[in-house]
Amino acid sequence: MKKFIYLGCLYLSGAFVLSSCLIGVAWADNDRDATPDERNKIAEVLKKQGCPYFDDIDFVFKTNLYKVDDAICNDRKKYEIYLDKNYYIVNKKEDLD
Repeated sequence: MKKFIYLGCLYLSGAFVLSSCLIGVAWADNDRDATPDERNKIAEVLKKQGCPYFDDIDFVFKTNLYKVDDAICNDRKKYEIYLDKNYYIVNKKEDLD
């Protein structure tokens, strides 16, 4: 009887570890930080567009776009800006938070 309880606990703990790993892999694939080279190119584009200050840049796999958070432009408003892989701005919306 003790052997069955031990095997049952072993099975459940193994299943828990495996499911945790699979969930972690699924969450990890949403986006990534921009590389230093990508960041420099995007900073140059934003500066030319009058938005020299920003917080964070991520590449979002789902949309295949770069997302710039909290970009502050010459009008002193905050924006969320999206750029394509060729570093062209495809969307710029005011961040009302």
